[in-house]
Amino acid sequence: MIFIYTDKLTPRVQYVFEHVFNTMLHQPLSWIHDWDKLPDPANHVVLAYTTKTCPKGVFHVYPHGLLFKRGLKKQSVDMGIWCGLKTFFQTPGASMPFDMFAAIFYLISRYEEYVATPNDFDEMACFKAECSLAYQEGFLQQPLVDAWVMELEKTLQQHTALYQVNEGRCFTFRPVIVIDTLFKYQNKSILHNTYHFCRNLYKSRWHAIRTQLKAFLRISNDPYCNFSSLLQMHNRNNLLPIFFLRVSYNKWWERPIYAFNSTYRKLLSQNYFFELHATPEASASFAKLLSERKKLYQITKSQVTMNCFHHLVFSFPQSYRNLVKASFRGDYSMAYANYAGFRASTCTPYKYYDLEKEDYYKLTIHPVALSDDVLRQKGSKRDDVYRYMIQLAKEVKQVKGEFVCLFHNDILSDSGRWNRWLAVYESSIRAIANMEVKL
Repeated sequence: MIFIYTDKLTPRVQYVFEHVFNTMLHQPLSWIHDWDKLPDPANHVVLAYTTKTCPKGVFHVYPHGLLFKRGLKKQSVDMGIWCGLKTFFQTPGASMPFDMFAAIFYLISRYEEYVATPNDFDEMACFKAECSLAYQEGFLQQPLVDAWVMELEKTLQQHTALYQVNEGRCFTFRPVIVIDTLFKYQNKSILHNTYHFCRNLYKSRWHAIRTQLKAFLRISNDPYCNFSSLLQMHNRNNLLPIFFLRVSYNKWWERPIYAFNSTYRKLLSQNYFFELHATPEASASFAKLLSERKKLYQITKSQVTMNCFHHLVFSFPQSYRNLVKASFRGDYSMAYANYAGFRASTCTPYKYYDLEKEDYYKLTIHPVALSDDVLRQKGSKRDDVYRYMIQLAKEVKQVKGEFVCLFHNDILSDSGRWNRWLAVYESSIRAIANMEVKL
């Protein structure tokens, strides 16, 4: 049991302390509201988040002030170093040289995205990675929050022998497969297939022509309709992927997924669990989000509780408010589409905090370390897949976090320009799964 005293118990204070000690360190908390009733530090682990002078033996964290405030205001950030890690919100003179809890809140609540200027957003109204503190200070590819918390635990152990480490935290690997389109050739228009046939013929892509003809004539499976084989591949490595399916389309040449279509109904109701890959329109419209979820439910007849926004397009706070209002339990969109790394500087799932309403919710945000959109945009080669995944997985393993990678079914189809990517992907997930087992 850790006893916590604070000058003011605000929703922000309660949120971040519960996340750090309950969620990350698996330590029970007890709040102390009366300074005169502070437990004896000789018999208890006591942490004081206060501007007061603390008795000997009390672990003292001097507050920056952010957690005691309401509303939004651009924050001044002065960087420092603690235990080899970059820090900010410096508050010297206590057991720690900075207010870790305010800094964690700033990062995981995405405070900087709420107070960003219009120039900090791209044409899709998404916050630019280049405008983030993590990118500018060089810790985007490091789960800094988790590293801080590990050092906090070491510091608490050094401070008092009464602190006992709880071994409940461990490294986990959670692969995500996004299905933008179920078919490359089947259930596509004649115009679509004619265009691809002529293009492949012009470029003498004989293998692609054979694949297209076999799929179109139903002699073999469509290259993109591969989630059954992907599930088997992950199962061989003792992994259970999460499938996110897009059910709404805007382009005239795309064939939407119809709930009453027997082909889709038969294909998608075979004991697979599909979650929602919501469109950018659904991220901005509650009615659209409900419509897409209802459509997916009508096809699969299974409850839809998790979401991943298409191309990671979402905005604060509207997109997450829609998910909360629709009673979603989890989201896998916390990443940048053009950079690998940790958008919220953490690899631990956490509850969504609405900075405008000053409240937090049951919706759990799962940070995504790597999306294949990053590889596509950077023109990466096959070998980059293994390098990126192993590099980031090692970062997550060091802090015993959750490693989430996001890949689309087309890039794992082994067709066209994605030929032989599947083998590299499987060798990557096998290596990461072995990391999980060896811990």
